[in-house]
Amino acid sequence: MRRLSSLPTPRTWVTGLSPLALLGFLVCVGAALYSAAQAVIALRDNSPLAALTAGGLAVFFCGLVAALAITLLVSAGSHADWAGSGTTVRINPSIAWAYGIGLLGGLVGSTCYLIFVTRGVVELPFAADGDGTVTRYLMVALLAISFVSLAALLRSREAGHLRFSVDGIEYADMFRRRSAHWDDVVKITDEANRRTRNPIVVGMRDGKQIVVPNADRYASSGAALYWMARHYWRHPEDREELADGRALDRLRKEQFEPDVGGDT
Repeated sequence: MRRLSSLPTPRTWVTGLSPLALLGFLVCVGAALYSAAQAVIALRDNSPLAALTAGGLAVFFCGLVAALAITLLVSAGSHADWAGSGTTVRINPSIAWAYGIGLLGGLVGSTCYLIFVTRGVVELPFAADGDGTVTRYLMVALLAISFVSLAALLRSREAGHLRFSVDGIEYADMFRRRSAHWDDVVKITDEANRRTRNPIVVGMRDGKQIVVPNADRYASSGAALYWMARHYWRHPEDREELADGRALDRLRKEQFEPDVGGDT
């Protein structure tokens, strides 16, 4: 369970699930249960391809549910380290495993469904009334998303990390890596141009932004991580701490002074 922070929460950050996220979570739970039931029915009817389709989709939805549960309930504070290159905080590796297993299930389930279609099978799992065109398009989309995302996850080998070094900030997710030199950073705030949950936003001289969404997933106290980013931006004399372990120790002890009300 996430522990409460002694530091103030950034102004735009929220705790808990939004109504839309809660709805999505409940839909995923319901879809996982329905898919599992369809897999059991397919096995009873001696239809292995239908069972693979339904079972793959059940794994996909279970992976999404597991990733969200880990995000909300498991502390990420121990998934951080330091080296000469800087201090790095990572999303809980269990989330990457949940995503990976879920995406693999989505890949298997959607592929089997499309095999059903090419074989001209009429009774398809999850087929809606009518000619099933909408369901086929959804399965094609799921296949594409699962394949691209799984390939990206296998390449990156993690769901994401945020690194602070003597030279600057680096943020990476499954798909890409962005970085900024401290001299190019003009502000670090919690306000993104687009609607983003609990962000750390690095504004640069050229007007571009590095937006770290859901920054509270990177440490047991997301607020401490936010104030850490602002501290080392505002205090270049302390940046050597990022390469010798002191910054990580300060993060775990939440030893940063919140500078509420200023960007400079």
